[in-house]
Amino acid sequence: MKHILWNGAVALFLAGLFLTGCTTDNEEYQYVNLSQIACTFLGSGNTPLVIEVEASPSVYEITPGASWLHADKSEDGRTITVTVEDNDTENERESIISVTAGLASEEIVVIQLPKDNMLARFRYTGAFSQGLAVMSPSGRYVGGYVATIGEDDLYVRAPVIIDLETGEEKSFGPFHSSLHNLTQVMAISDQGVLFINDGLNGGQIAVDLTGDVTIPEAPAGYQFLPEIEGTSADGKYWVGAAMDKKSSAGGLYRPLLWIDGNPVELPFPDKNFRDAEFRTGVIARGISANGSIIYGTSWENYDFGMLYWENNGENTAKPHWVGEDVREVCTVKRQRMDGTEYDYTCVNGIICQAWNTQISPSGTWIAGRYRQEFDSATEQEVDEPEYAAFYNTETETTVIVRDYGESGGKFVTDDGIAFITLGTFGVSVGKVYDLNTRTDLGDVADWVYERYGITIPTGYITYVAPDGNAVLGVTASSGAGGRNSTHWYIASPVGE
Repeated sequence: MKHILWNGAVALFLAGLFLTGCTTDNEEYQYVNLSQIACTFLGSGNTPLVIEVEASPSVYEITPGASWLHADKSEDGRTITVTVEDNDTENERESIISVTAGLASEEIVVIQLPKDNMLARFRYTGAFSQGLAVMSPSGRYVGGYVATIGEDDLYVRAPVIIDLETGEEKSFGPFHSSLHNLTQVMAISDQGVLFINDGLNGGQIAVDLTGDVTIPEAPAGYQFLPEIEGTSADGKYWVGAAMDKKSSAGGLYRPLLWIDGNPVELPFPDKNFRDAEFRTGVIARGISANGSIIYGTSWENYDFGMLYWENNGENTAKPHWVGEDVREVCTVKRQRMDGTEYDYTCVNGIICQAWNTQISPSGTWIAGRYRQEFDSATEQEVDEPEYAAFYNTETETTVIVRDYGESGGKFVTDDGIAFITLGTFGVSVGKVYDLNTRTDLGDVADWVYERYGITIPTGYITYVAPDGNAVLGVTASSGAGGRNSTHWYIASPVGE
């Protein structure tokens, strides 16, 4: 496929936003609804793009806005096939296709790159379940799984690994949900080992490039199978967590490190994020591509306190809190329903939820959110604003970015280019920020266009490979059917 698509579900939502409708004297509702309202073609060698149409009245007209752009209606009127001529100019070009039904109308924005623009490929992973995908540390592979309904009306799921160097896609299984109920893709290594959670048996399956399936195991004495959440580029280290049987409360989540496939426990800090005893535990969330730094969370209900370990290969050193230089603790009085008071520990510090790509490839930078729970001057509780924050493990200093209001740090490169999402819930818009100069570098789409020469929809970036030749991002939207998030990736042309 040689054209760059907006995901259908995303575009359907956008079409709903921009749909033009009206009524005639007899109250007939007129509308045009398209499966997508924007697309980008390469400079040459494109295949036709088919767009689904719902219109009232059912007879509609289509009008391309340029001679190089063609649109043909199917016999039943349910689809429009869009084609473009090769772009012989030196520049990107743009036009629209107008779709008109009665007094209602909609436009499809069509962008075509110049012929010599083969710096990168842009692809959606919309075929994957929920559009979700993971990228290996060096950007060699992208993985996910495809879910379909079997003959018995139960799900079957096929893990898929895409080789970004060759463009080859490998599909395995499929696995019936009565064997492995695959629920969430978690990580993929540069050796092509894909880790997917198993909702039926617990833990995960690990699928390699030959289709062999293994079940990762925790150390002896654990209640449940583990979940791997990240790997180093050389495949020597995996990180994740599992619940043990060691506490009187019935078990704690323990952060785990696999060294050449052998799991060992990572140490806990002395106290949890609120300087109390642990009740739930700690989870290792990710690891730098070079394997030097591991990060995780103090998973104590609302805490999500972010911490990190320096990986010495033996794992005897206790972790540090991410952002130790800005972390503050204060005891405040709270009131119970019966009017009695009790002490509560507030923390101003960096938090991280179930995010797996918050660390730069060399481990120099860690991305998160700075959550403020109290005013340092008055020691009074506040409304807990959260801001994108980035901690430098070498200088042990934190940069808190308040420029965008409430926000979150999603990823950061070794040279301090930070990727930020606006807001803290249901995020959909990303910004790029230079931590060195403390300056805004524009929206994600601006940054991608400047760096890779392609136009993408609004979204945010979750990972950039060390050499910059591969990027993983998300386009998110909300509509009548709920929230939809679809991953996309940028990669070098096949064979380069």
